[in-house]
Amino acid sequence: MKKFLSVFVVFFVAVTFFSVAHAMDYQLEQVVVISRHNLRNSLKAGDDRGLLTLRGGEMETLMGQYFEARLRAQGLFPKNAQPSVGEVRFYANSYQRTIATAKYFSAGAFPIANTPIEYHRALGQKDRVFLPPTDPALNKKLSAETDWKKLFDGISKEIATVERLTGEKFDSANYSAKLRSEVVEWKAEGSAKQMSLAADALLMDYYDGKVSYSDAEMRDVAKVASVLINSNFDRPLGSKALASPLLAVISDELNTSERKFSFLCGHDSNLSSVLSAIEVEEYVLPGTIEWRVPIASKIVIKKFRGSDGNEYARLSLVYPSTAQIINREMLTLENPPVKVPLKLRGLQLVDADAIYKLSDVLQRISDAQIVDGRRAA
Repeated sequence: MKKFLSVFVVFFVAVTFFSVAHAMDYQLEQVVVISRHNLRNSLKAGDDRGLLTLRGGEMETLMGQYFEARLRAQGLFPKNAQPSVGEVRFYANSYQRTIATAKYFSAGAFPIANTPIEYHRALGQKDRVFLPPTDPALNKKLSAETDWKKLFDGISKEIATVERLTGEKFDSANYSAKLRSEVVEWKAEGSAKQMSLAADALLMDYYDGKVSYSDAEMRDVAKVASVLINSNFDRPLGSKALASPLLAVISDELNTSERKFSFLCGHDSNLSSVLSAIEVEEYVLPGTIEWRVPIASKIVIKKFRGSDGNEYARLSLVYPSTAQIINREMLTLENPPVKVPLKLRGLQLVDADAIYKLSDVLQRISDAQIVDGRRAA
């Protein structure tokens, strides 16, 4: 009888907890978006390599329009909003594709606001927030963190697909990757570089409608194109070293009282390293051929005020589906981009809808900036 009562009490407390949590009202107060740039030219496109394409600008404007409709529906901004100074911030790495992505998004989200796009270095130079400098003392540890041969051997099937579709042949004995001497960034070398460039060109042509292959074939291509980036998920030390400066900015944004909306635009490496550094649980990506951080994807952190007066946060990954990109579909409340809830490993939810205490999320972000026993940012 006592055992039955104990089980009943535990069950009652659990049900009551989640009932109360669901009964709580949440008012959206702030949104922080960490964005990957939209569609660009391939890295084999000569002088135009890496530049945001017209379709990329078009898709990012549509994404901005979707966010505008969503944020308006949630009461954060009125229609045709013209935010006051300090309410919004657009900050991008100093490349054409990241600056242009931020500009196109702002045109969709705040079309009459003429929002300035902030960037800190000369065009084409690396902003250390998005690509931080390496610490020579860490280099050996970072270099030893990944078994590159094992990594490339693990995608032999996918590499074979790229060879078949492109007609190129890659020397598996000559696959390697190296940490750049000046920034925390891995670059493919030897045949791995040739392989990565071939896969990247094929992937960008596919999104642009220039080639047509099966979803299965393009999943293989996408995995090869992003193998170095996605290795961040298996490199906790390297991910923290890369993510720390950006995590510090994210924390500052969430602690800036007048801010309502922040858009931080970088690269797939930024998203993958942030997700790894804050220990996001494994997730499944529907509707895309890509593996971990699809083109134009965004980590979205929403800050809420609960009816109890406390602050809460929800995280998600938002991205256009492959079909939406290829078909140039409008992104609307009726035809939204894909949204995948993100959960943080070991962090206590306050309800079943992936809501956390904001203080817990901020602590996780702070902890992720401890690299090799030292605060990196």
